[in-house]
Amino acid sequence: MADTTAVPPVRLDGRHWRLAVAAGMASFLDSGAIISVGLGLALWQERYDLDVWTVGVLGSALTLFIAFGALTGGRIADLFGRGRVFSITILVYAAAAIAIALAPNAAVLVAGVIVIGIAAGADLPTSIAVLSERAPAGAQGRLVAFTHVMWTAGVVFTTLLGFAVSTLGVLGIGLIFALLAVLGGATFAFRAFYPPFKDLEVEAAARHGAEGVDVATALPLRALLKSGSFRGMIVLTALFYVFFTLVANTFGSFKTYFLVTVGGTGQSTATALSFLTTLIGLVGTIVFTRIADTKWRSRFFVAGVVVFSSCQLLIAVSGGTVLPVMIAALVLYNVGFPFVGEALYKIWTQESFPVNARATVQGATMAAARFIAAGFALFTPALIAWSPYGLYFLLTAFALVSGFIGAVIIRRLRDPGNESLGSSTPVVAVAEQAQ
Repeated sequence: MADTTAVPPVRLDGRHWRLAVAAGMASFLDSGAIISVGLGLALWQERYDLDVWTVGVLGSALTLFIAFGALTGGRIADLFGRGRVFSITILVYAAAAIAIALAPNAAVLVAGVIVIGIAAGADLPTSIAVLSERAPAGAQGRLVAFTHVMWTAGVVFTTLLGFAVSTLGVLGIGLIFALLAVLGGATFAFRAFYPPFKDLEVEAAARHGAEGVDVATALPLRALLKSGSFRGMIVLTALFYVFFTLVANTFGSFKTYFLVTVGGTGQSTATALSFLTTLIGLVGTIVFTRIADTKWRSRFFVAGVVVFSSCQLLIAVSGGTVLPVMIAALVLYNVGFPFVGEALYKIWTQESFPVNARATVQGATMAAARFIAAGFALFTPALIAWSPYGLYFLLTAFALVSGFIGAVIIRRLRDPGNESLGSSTPVVAVAEQAQ
């Protein structure tokens, strides 16, 4: 397998960056929905007189159905056309956001959350696959990494909106979802009707066709798993993303809860600290985008693993009861995660598999991680109550395991003795097995 990071970066034109924005809106709107549902739980409970079980369904349904959407949507995109699904999923997202904004009762609210989760989940692997498919060789990393910049920007943007409408109650949450619907509708129009995107699709089909790959013929996951050229990377990228997501989802979802319940910090202080340190993460994702197609992404990975693991260990040792230590941990987390996690996973998936299987592979591995993270989240409050030390020692172990698996992936990508996963020979062999 060739070391793709050794390819000199190529110059991108405006069409590619505009496509990156259109694709990155999947990540922006995904994080926007996650943050907005979190902001709305307490308000919806009061407005619709929800019992604790319905609140629990709302709290977990989004993550679960994002996983379901990723699992099914990626495969549907490869089967019926990535470009077609690229447009439809975002339109479904917009409709679901309107339903949530105008929900007259709890049933419509829950249905809206479920549908927006499925649409967001389906859009994530599809949009990244479309972007990498149409990216010129040597530029995939930068463009795919940019989608994670937009994910972080979505967190910042939605959190700011939450602050701005915090005095409006349920009406404020409705306004946030109405704005997400408008953004979703605008993204649909941009994706579906901007002519240069069609030009990029035609150019990409011709380029991949010259390499012996029929972009319109989907490769089944079971055939990829039977191929020695791909099976190892599917397992490695899946395990890497599972262990990273266990850390990132737990830290991200429960940091405010942890600061308040364990550290004794006020809600407003905890929220402010979370927001301010997220800005550090946004800067880090921008830096990663700049180095994503260079040798530096692998070199930064090693340092990032040390920082990312140290953050969890710092909380484990202190027990989360010392505010200055928790602030240092929040800073370290946001310094480290852009270089060791989801952005790398997305790039490795796009570089390691044929263009007509990327959405399928990424959807399946993304779904596995989200399902496992959702299950772990059910027990996280109990783990915090039982032993904050134990939870973060466990997260330290998860961070180190993900770092070790990532190092194996990097070594595999650098090994000149391995055949490129993107070459036509293994693709043809897999296609023959599928028949």
